[in-house]
Amino acid sequence: MSTALRVALVGAGRAGMVHGRDFAAGVPGARLVAVADRSEEACAAAAAELGVDRTLHDPLDAATDDAVDAVVVAAPTPVHADVAVAALAAGKHVLCEKPISNTLDGARRVRDAAAASPGVLLMGFMRRFDAGFARVAERIAAGDIGEPLLVRSTTRGPGLPPEWAWDTKLSGGLAAEVNSHDIDTVRWLSGQEPVKVHAVGRAAKRPDIAESHPGFVDVLAATFEMSDGALAQVDGACPADYGYDARVEVYGSEGTLLVGGPTEAGGALLVRPGSSTADPVRSWRSLFAEAYRAEDRHFVAAARGEEEPRTTAEDGYQALATVLAINRSMASGTPVAVSEVTG
Repeated sequence: MSTALRVALVGAGRAGMVHGRDFAAGVPGARLVAVADRSEEACAAAAAELGVDRTLHDPLDAATDDAVDAVVVAAPTPVHADVAVAALAAGKHVLCEKPISNTLDGARRVRDAAAASPGVLLMGFMRRFDAGFARVAERIAAGDIGEPLLVRSTTRGPGLPPEWAWDTKLSGGLAAEVNSHDIDTVRWLSGQEPVKVHAVGRAAKRPDIAESHPGFVDVLAATFEMSDGALAQVDGACPADYGYDARVEVYGSEGTLLVGGPTEAGGALLVRPGSSTADPVRSWRSLFAEAYRAEDRHFVAAARGEEEPRTTAEDGYQALATVLAINRSMASGTPVAVSEVTG
């Protein structure tokens, strides 16, 4: 492809603007040509900041626009499948933020559309593009810790998700909106699939939200049996007032690997008599800024046929199936096989 990939941003919220700013600043081989958001105010503000003249208020318009080659889908979760399927059917390339959909039917439709399309679909699991997480994967592949036996992945966020995401039927709840990344990390680093999960969750900080939105939890813990005998644990919390916290430990037969934590890399350490404090990570947007840039560069390279996609619709489908198994286990209080969800 000799001309620049024309990219439309669908969704001008927090995740969308991370991608939008990347493309506006310049991703080799691409240029941002349009912004689509159902909120006219958000759309206009994003277009002004990003220096884009063209605005669209129906996400499906961006998916089928002849002046667009690729779509970044970062709208609310219930929109993901429809936009991705329409864009793929039109032969466009798609970078879809997690989760792939709020239903398995939607995820299947995206997976089928991706298989039938000349376009490329990349799932937005940016941790695979983070230098620290990628280094852990490299060392596992090199055999540095032997066989992975236990993977533990934590994500805690400093603020509540948007109000629409409190409805677990729309969003998948905490397991989807926060812990999708942990689920993908567990699959990626272990090389295995979750087959059974036992999860518990509570609305510990915001029981008032659970009263109006049944199924809402703000802290959860899940234990998995994996397909080749490994174990995995995922925990999530939101809001975690102390900051943003993403970390992973992979315990193997010959050693262990750790990455991440709640303190800012290269931040200040304040030491006083009897106490010490370190700069906390304030946001996933700053912690994974370079990972998002690497992901956007890879998306363009994959769309141009220069690289094979590192994440696929199948990764999105498997993560969502595991999310739904977590939610079913929390609701029932019993272990749930992922196959019970997928049928």
